[in-house]
Amino acid sequence: MWKTSVVLFGCVAAACGAGEQAPVGALARFEVHGDLGDGNVLLAPIRFQSLTLVPIVASGETSSEEYLVLDEAMAQGLVAIDEQGPVNSLTLANRARLPLFLLSGEVVIGGKQDRIIGKNTIVTAAATETIPVFCVEHGRWGGGQAGFTTAGVLAHSSLREKANFDGQDTVWREVADKNAKRQTSNPTETYRHSAAQQTGESVATWEQHFDRALASVPSPARGRLVGYAVAINGEVVAVDVFENPRLLAKLDRKLRRSYYAEALDVRANSDARPPDAAAIRDFIARAEAAPAERVHESSGADTVHNVAADSASTQVMSKKTKPADGKAARPVFKSVQKRSKAK
Repeated sequence: MWKTSVVLFGCVAAACGAGEQAPVGALARFEVHGDLGDGNVLLAPIRFQSLTLVPIVASGETSSEEYLVLDEAMAQGLVAIDEQGPVNSLTLANRARLPLFLLSGEVVIGGKQDRIIGKNTIVTAAATETIPVFCVEHGRWGGGQAGFTTAGVLAHSSLREKANFDGQDTVWREVADKNAKRQTSNPTETYRHSAAQQTGESVATWEQHFDRALASVPSPARGRLVGYAVAINGEVVAVDVFENPRLLAKLDRKLRRSYYAEALDVRANSDARPPDAAAIRDFIARAEAAPAERVHESSGADTVHNVAADSASTQVMSKKTKPADGKAARPVFKSVQKRSKAK
């Protein structure tokens, strides 16, 4: 794998913690293992059993935009989610003074059926709007809880992919498949029990391994972490990139646990090798070569998809951020995912 060092705006000594952008003015140098060609570079891959994570760091300036995320907003009573009527939509009220970033696959429980967020999007401050969702509890329609709470977890990678690019029937089939693998099949066919395993012993060993590896990354690089390329037994299956380190820091553990939940049901191939930068760039390029289509519009963003035969890209384009100097606008979030055959 190609290696070099990069000079960027970094931290003095170990001043930057997780989620803090390195202060401008002090130069730091660290080794990188490839360049994505979009202002982001790759660090050394981290592997455990079937899963490889390749940390992605910003090599230049990043956005200063601030967002709330679902878990912190609900914990502070700043967001309420209620039944809207149809299965595939809910009403979300953002009472905060900051925009709310929603990640497709975030699990919300309660109402008449448990759901997952259906599209990556942004809800502006002090806005109430309808958000797309998918049911992940096929066998229930009713119950005493009118509103929803966050389950604090993100759907495993294959379910995220189905939510982004497929329909309700495919989502239900993926939920049933995962419940069977996790031995959590239940009368209402809810996903919540499989999701809950992300915070338990099932992924604890995985979490400890990746936590230790990421803690050893030099602080200038760790403070500029914006995402991951993800491989299962050497095959690239996802690339998730945020516009700044602060937004990733709020979602980092939730995101990584969704990777662990995917990989723990895949037997490790000891002969597999981590992907190099060329393989990751090619994975992204195949998706982005497909035609772009706006699939969702919210008060704060347009969600744009590029869907190819074997991979697909979803991008959240903020309505607030305007490109400067004729340059293309950078997405608040971009996720490229392997397309799996419908079950």
